[in-house]
Amino acid sequence: MRRLLPALALAGALAAAEPFSRSLAPADFAAAGLGRLTPEELSRLDALIAARGAPPPAAPAAAAPAIASAPARVPAAPSRRPTVTAEEETVESRLTGEFRGWEPRTVFALENGQRWQETGGTTYAGPPLAAPAVRIRAGALGAYWMRIEGVGREVKVRRVDTGR
Repeated sequence: MRRLLPALALAGALAAAEPFSRSLAPADFAAAGLGRLTPEELSRLDALIAARGAPPPAAPAAAAPAIASAPARVPAAPSRRPTVTAEEETVESRLTGEFRGWEPRTVFALENGQRWQETGGTTYAGPPLAAPAVRIRAGALGAYWMRIEGVGREVKVRRVDTGR
């Protein structure tokens, strides 16, 4: 998708010359997954990109108001991230029992009763730690990261005791 975004920005200039999908190198076409589209879907994508590059239609002169008014306030777009409370932004507790590391999908039990599961597909092994302190912070795009006292890296987690 990251490779597709610069190509989309260039699409406006290329729209008049050839359809967007034909302007891509075969490797970029395949990397963007466009080969999975039906011919109709690909045609629709080309049309949408061409329309995006076209200038907006001019407003009719008769519809213009005689007196300029204050610009209308456009409401902010709603956030796609679920609303979280301040207490959910950062969690500080301790792991129960002895900690030796994690592997993909390990569930961490905290003394405060919460349970968090590893979601990053990573592995860590270290010396045993007796009930180390942990701090879980909210990251970008709804992700959460756990830092364990005595471990030099964070682990990506999700809360599993509340249906998250």
